[in-house]
Amino acid sequence: MKQSFDDAPIHPLDKGHHTKGSTPYLFVDSCVQIWPDTDYSQLHEYSATAYCITTFRPNDGAENALDAIANWHRIAADYPGIRIAESAEDITEAKASGQAAIVINSQGGDFLGPNLQRLAMFHRLGLRMMIPAYNTRSTLADGLLEPAGAGLSNLGREWVTACNDLGIVMDMTHVGERSSLEVLSLSEDPVVFSHSNPRALVDNVRNVTDEQIRLAAGTGGLVAPTNWGPLNYRLGSDRRPTLSEYIDAIDYIVELVGIDHVGIGTDMSYGTYPDGDLIRGLPGKSLVGGDYARFVEVSPRSKLRYVEGFDDYSHLPDVINELEKRGYQQPDIAKVLGGNWLRIFKEVW
Repeated sequence: MKQSFDDAPIHPLDKGHHTKGSTPYLFVDSCVQIWPDTDYSQLHEYSATAYCITTFRPNDGAENALDAIANWHRIAADYPGIRIAESAEDITEAKASGQAAIVINSQGGDFLGPNLQRLAMFHRLGLRMMIPAYNTRSTLADGLLEPAGAGLSNLGREWVTACNDLGIVMDMTHVGERSSLEVLSLSEDPVVFSHSNPRALVDNVRNVTDEQIRLAAGTGGLVAPTNWGPLNYRLGSDRRPTLSEYIDAIDYIVELVGIDHVGIGTDMSYGTYPDGDLIRGLPGKSLVGGDYARFVEVSPRSKLRYVEGFDDYSHLPDVINELEKRGYQQPDIAKVLGGNWLRIFKEVW
């Protein structure tokens, strides 16, 4: 029987209901959505030190992207608990001062269009991490839902060099497999998957192969599993995935490539996640259908869309406890939560 809000001891994500909390660890969440009705004055009072935010919608052009980044600079100026992270030191200083650091990220490359010269301008405005294609084809690369799987365009190959030169972390989540493999072979800097899980555990097109994981680690990069439910959902199950199953994804990556190449990317939201036509128009949202929608939940606003036991930032101590139960020591946990990201940011930025 399908679960419901009434069956679960949680609240829906509407209106950005997260419980405040903190942890002594520096936590970098490598994928977060922060919507306009967020209470920005409280953003620094949750467990994350740095939020790598989807700054604008994946298919936005340059004008909307500029407006979104400008708005974040306004927010950082208006709220003393928030700063824009342009260096790794900004994140460590944010932890020390009790602030939230915002990493400006792009899930998609449509804002560049055919003009790669825009990239340097966006970097000056704070862009520090970027996905070249969100599921579909951009001027840079094929996304993972493109049937041709054509890989990088000529402009995309130039984009790799430009990111290396400017200091922008290249993120291969949502990117086609061939595109990602070409970036991994071309980049001189670490390459990451900010919210992707091992396909060996859950055979979902959004998850990544052992080859992709190994090659990302070979660049010095990492793979950050997400607690988003569908990427942890085992075929044939009729229930919500659990925190333990999510930690299995972290274990798998550690066993495959080592503790230095794993992080956490929740893909959670602050504020009210849009529903209806606005979201249905995004390519790839059909990935939440099928058995997960039948047995668990389809609405992007529901906490049931995340694994049981890690659907709120206040659950981060539970994540830490589960890692400790599995034998992870404090230095290793520090790497998983944020240390590995800081190392990459220092090297690339």
